Amino acid sequence: MNYDIRPLSFTEVLDRAFVLLRDQFWLLTGISAVLWVPYGMIAALAGFGHHVGLYLVALLLLLLLAPLAHAATTVAVSCVYLGTPATVKGSYLATRDIFQAIIGTYLLMYLLFIPLMMLLVVPGIYFMNCWLLVAPVMIVEETFGLRAMRRSRALVRGSWWKTFGLMTLVGLIEFVPAMTLEFFWSFIPILGPILNGATQAITNSYSLIAVVVYYFDRRCRTEDFDLRILARQIRTEAAAVARTSIA
Repeated sequence: MNYDIRPLSFTEVLDRAFVLLRDQFWLLTGISAVLWVPYGMIAALAGFGHHVGLYLVALLLLLLLAPLAHAATTVAVSCVYLGTPATVKGSYLATRDIFQAIIGTYLLMYLLFIPLMMLLVVPGIYFMNCWLLVAPVMIVEETFGLRAMRRSRALVRGSWWKTFGLMTLVGLIEFVPAMTLEFFWSFIPILGPILNGATQAITNSYSLIAVVVYYFDRRCRTEDFDLRILARQIRTEAAAVARTSIA
């Protein structure tokens, strides 16, 4: 199924993310499940045996694999959104040649973001919002490090408050059902943390999809191209990503 590339309203971005998640549910939640289900299983073992060390292992797994899962989800959403095939395995494989660049870019963001939040909360929030689109910039445009962060900031420029409001709402859409279900799962011994991991795989997928959809929306709005020409250009970039994932 092809999705039209055009500027979207605030609500259309949210709706398009829901449609993508619905249409490609097993693909997109499957990518997130590779991260969240093992996390839930380790957390279940840690809770069963009251092992603090296992909790730390689960958190370490989350920190190390989250950037890779985010990148793989971005690959899949970009391909599906632009009408090219994608698989769970292929989406992860598409990141193998740029894995170090992805990790390095995320690490650079963390190193800059954490001191900003600790010392100057307002600038921290400002730059966090500006760097929102770094993942799709890395995957679609193959731009990394400071250049990716500057590119994301350029795409957000002129629409900072809209971006902040949109992602705040997306965060609430992700957080509320996740926390509600986690409350119920907490009463189920052993299986509860695994169910919580599965829930996080679904809700986290939605927020990542929304970011990619918003990235394409910003490209349509900020780049001085005819939309049909821009659509062809973006589809060519997505096709290159798809060929890499199939190889």
